[in-house]
Amino acid sequence: SILCILQQIIPIINWETTTFSTPVLALLVFFSVAFFPTLLLPSSPSMWVAGMTFGYGYGFLLIIVSITAGISLPFCIGSLFLHRIQGWFDKYPKQASILRAAGEGNWFHQFRSVALIRISPFPYILYNYCAVATHVKYGPYLMGSLVGMLPEIFVTLYT
Repeated sequence: SILCILQQIIPIINWETTTFSTPVLALLVFFSVAFFPTLLLPSSPSMWVAGMTFGYGYGFLLIIVSITAGISLPFCIGSLFLHRIQGWFDKYPKQASILRAAGEGNWFHQFRSVALIRISPFPYILYNYCAVATHVKYGPYLMGSLVGMLPEIFVTLYT
């Protein structure tokens, strides 16, 4: 894994940072962080570029705005496939029980559940689509996602 990063990802990052101007690089980072998770692709290399190019402060702001778009789009798309996702939940009730719990209770309970799911090893890219089927409201979903993803954002920007 580290050898792959050194041989393939770092040269691409170096190429990006030397080829594109800062505003173009900001747009590339925004769109890749916002849309790669929608396509089930990792966005960590783009976060590395943000940290290297814009520093910790501005890189963090760029990533937060990008992630907000990146977690909102699948939430909306998931509503189009609500019945299919609920069918998967019915087919795999044990695996879905934790996700279903996120949609129960008041605003704070939903916020806390979403934040814990984001911190857990559950693939958060999949949760972006499944959240709407748990009946979690958008406000606690958004805030819980941002709070739960903060540790990953800080570590990724720092690296």
